Amino acid sequence: MIESSQAYQQAITADARGVRLLAVVDIIDPDMEQGGAEGSPQDGDVSRIGQLWDKKFQVTANYASLEPCRWLLDGNTGPLPDEAGDIPDWEAGMVGLELSGPDGLFGTPQSAQISFSSVHILQACSVAFSDRPEDGVAEDFVVEVFSAGTACVRREVTGNHDALVPITAFKIIDPDAIRVTVTRWTLPGRRMRVVEIVPGVYEEWTEEISGFSFKRQADITCLTLPYGTCSITLDNQSRRFEPRNKNGVFQMLEERQGIALYMLVRLPDRTWERKPLGVLYQHSGGWKTGDNAPTIKWDLVDIVGLLAGRAFLWPEEEPLPTNLQGWMEALAGQLGKNFKHRVRVDLEYAQRPVTAARKALEGLSCGDILRYVCMAAGTFPRADASTGYLAAEPVWHEGSRVTLDNLNSYPVMSANDGAAAVTVSGYTVPGGDPAGRPIEVKNPFPTTDGQKRLLAQTILSSCGGNRFELTGRGNPASEVGDVDVIWLDESTATCARLILQDLSFSGGVLRNCKSVLIRGGGDLFTFSERVRFLESGTFVVPENVWRIRVLLVGRGGSGLRGYDGMWANYTNWFLGTLLYPPPEGGANGENGADGSGGMVWDGVFDVNPGQEFAVAVNGNSKFGTHSSADGKRYPNGYTDMATGDVYARNGVRNPRPGSGDGGEGGRGGYAGSWYNRGRWYYDEGPQYPGWSEGGWGIDPSRPGPGRWEIETVIEQEPTPGQEGAIGASGCMIVCWEPPEVIPA
Repeated sequence: MIESSQAYQQAITADARGVRLLAVVDIIDPDMEQGGAEGSPQDGDVSRIGQLWDKKFQVTANYASLEPCRWLLDGNTGPLPDEAGDIPDWEAGMVGLELSGPDGLFGTPQSAQISFSSVHILQACSVAFSDRPEDGVAEDFVVEVFSAGTACVRREVTGNHDALVPITAFKIIDPDAIRVTVTRWTLPGRRMRVVEIVPGVYEEWTEEISGFSFKRQADITCLTLPYGTCSITLDNQSRRFEPRNKNGVFQMLEERQGIALYMLVRLPDRTWERKPLGVLYQHSGGWKTGDNAPTIKWDLVDIVGLLAGRAFLWPEEEPLPTNLQGWMEALAGQLGKNFKHRVRVDLEYAQRPVTAARKALEGLSCGDILRYVCMAAGTFPRADASTGYLAAEPVWHEGSRVTLDNLNSYPVMSANDGAAAVTVSGYTVPGGDPAGRPIEVKNPFPTTDGQKRLLAQTILSSCGGNRFELTGRGNPASEVGDVDVIWLDESTATCARLILQDLSFSGGVLRNCKSVLIRGGGDLFTFSERVRFLESGTFVVPENVWRIRVLLVGRGGSGLRGYDGMWANYTNWFLGTLLYPPPEGGANGENGADGSGGMVWDGVFDVNPGQEFAVAVNGNSKFGTHSSADGKRYPNGYTDMATGDVYARNGVRNPRPGSGDGGEGGRGGYAGSWYNRGRWYYDEGPQYPGWSEGGWGIDPSRPGPGRWEIETVIEQEPTPGQEGAIGASGCMIVCWEPPEVIPA
């Protein structure tokens, strides 16, 4: 699950919410090789000329200088550090040394230039200046595009006041440099600041998106290779993407160009939190536009989709990779050398040995090898949502909390396909489901029976069990591979692993989003024997058992008592002002804080038959030297995929004994209400019109003698806050494989 703020969690599940799309269109040659960056004399303390390449347009270099409006005594700017090595890692781009004159002119024209190679056609470029108003921008400047030392394109810009300036309507073959030369700045006494020079089209589009359908999926068994897809329709009113428009950028469109996709969710404070969906790429025939059409449609795939059917080409003279990291880089590198390092491998798995003979790989595509490599290393492939990189991930036990309030209907549950047996390169592990299909995998990477057995067990863990289909409002912070906790009522929940998610807009709204989750039952055929301890005792390892899995769940915290209600008066007004305003935030008592779920520790380790372990289940659950206190907390609960049980959730209204669930905080008390009323009273008794609410009034027909009486009326006493639910005790679960000697 993508990390999210508490405000985001509230916003995405709120009754009314704001969600919009953002596409960063990156039409830059994917094979381009970056060269150097150079320019006029620079401010050595600040300038970061290498950042002209990093595609970051927001300046974060906020410091005090002698330029006007850059030495403000409001605490928002600070001095430069004394030592060059202490300069902060900020975004500055190139910062010139010379100051503009009173009329904005530079005594010597200021320039910045980038060099590159391996770009065949260039039809557009952009120059970005500082986005900070106090810095100003280039008013008069020239952009030149070079090929082999010759300026083939020269565009003069005058009277500019924009921070980002696109240069279009040209075509140049084999360009190798872009130079920006500034003669006048919009403000006097300023340094030239160039943040980015883009050799292509790099834009952020929101309103221009007229259609969007996005799906991401994965298969943790690696038996298949599903991948993320997206259809996005963008405005083409300017005909920039029209094939017959000579001033457009159509000829720059090619395979492997990326579009970074985001969803923005509006928070309660009216700001927006950005959630990445991933970087998806054009592939062969990935764009569609009709003759002179007002829109262009891209059918995109993620990096896994780019690799799926590609042939694996490896030089005969180079040895094959020998570990997971090496294989992932080799596969990504098949898309071009700029892709080689676009990989993300879990650090604990990166150096796992994965080897095969070259002959065994003959006829296999990149997609086949990707599946087999990840399968052999105990991971699964997917496209990383944050970066778009090719990722190899182990399965994890966390995800989102799914409540019935955010679903269109109750979850649809069906049986997940079972397996009669799994055979890996000749080694067979029974699946325990005679009616299931036999699964055979010819993976060239595992060599020993122990490796083949482990691989087969991993596949079995996702076979059988249940399949859940949900239709709801969608959550862009979810990721395939997450184990989502589905709250079925106030006490119980089940869990399943997300394998498919659809985040499509319908009528401009994120809704009717479908997702598929599975909870395989295959673990029951591997660690099939299990015992659960709710009280302290002793566990003796059974005969011929050499490996166990232990789950330790600590006690959950109790919810705190809700705050008492307070007095409130909403009726006594005078001249439009409430005489007795209620406390800020209202007079109802706040709910008490939810109790946290207990700490959870799990692990698999080798043991000896007959070995005894002391078991303690009280505050922290302990098994020998292991303790739940050594684990961590899971905000949405820890999921046991073998049984579907969920442990150690936060804020459960009716925690189950032994679950380690934290109790829900008590409800705050209700406000009490009161008001004052008054009346004129004479010797013969009270006079018409009787009581006057608010305690203010006169009787014009009887100027006196008499007196004004005030009475306080209590409509309702404030109620006390309720006690929070008591956190549940923890437990300890030990699982082991059927008694046998585990092969090496």
